[in-house]
Amino acid sequence: MKSVKIVALAGLAYLLFLIASLPAAQVVPRLPLPPQLQVQGLQGSIWQGRAALVQYQGIPVRQLSWQVNPWALLTGKLSLQLDAGNSRDAEQIALKGHISLGSSSANSDGLDLYLPTDLIISQLPLPLPVNAAGRFKVALDELAYDQNGCQAIKGSGQWLNAQVSGTRGFIPLGNFNAELGCDQQNMVLNIKEPNSFGLSAQARIPANFKVKVQGRFKPSADLPEEVHQAARLFGKPDNQGYYQIRF
Repeated sequence: MKSVKIVALAGLAYLLFLIASLPAAQVVPRLPLPPQLQVQGLQGSIWQGRAALVQYQGIPVRQLSWQVNPWALLTGKLSLQLDAGNSRDAEQIALKGHISLGSSSANSDGLDLYLPTDLIISQLPLPLPVNAAGRFKVALDELAYDQNGCQAIKGSGQWLNAQVSGTRGFIPLGNFNAELGCDQQNMVLNIKEPNSFGLSAQARIPANFKVKVQGRFKPSADLPEEVHQAARLFGKPDNQGYYQIRF
């Protein structure tokens, strides 16, 4: 009887070893991934591995490495330590930190994300085309999100080395700072002055990601005249010289 238990324990240990050493390159291609998600250049195991490229709807994330906490699976959650891209390369998406995924939820207790400006600008319903440069940084200290929307969030956002294209090249605008929060299950991004664009605005991001932005701006007097001319496309300024934003 004792020998049977030993054999059973040895078999269980061997099975766990096989599961732990499953190559990601053999497992991931067999998963029912959505067609808009592409994964290339897999190395390592499903528990600790790397993908040379992960692309979702044409948006690339390069050199994504992950480490899975197996104990979290016992609670029905996938706990991941992630690292991707190069935080010093303004043309790349980069991220580093922890995220926990449930069947209909996402949580984090620390995640930094860098996004190229042109990638974000292209997704916004702006009233006129804008060619911009720089980098967006999001630093999350806390995140709790589920199918109903934002439950808790604490963090900040920045537009670093902000620039917009002018007739004589890019026009530097400096940095823009924002705070992140939740309100009525909407993720809320609050941008406040001071900044060179005199911009103060609030972006509300519901669970369906139909973004609403409302605010105002007043370009600094030392910005080129073409910036002030472009501002007039937003309508007439108020009695304080601010142009209204709503989309």
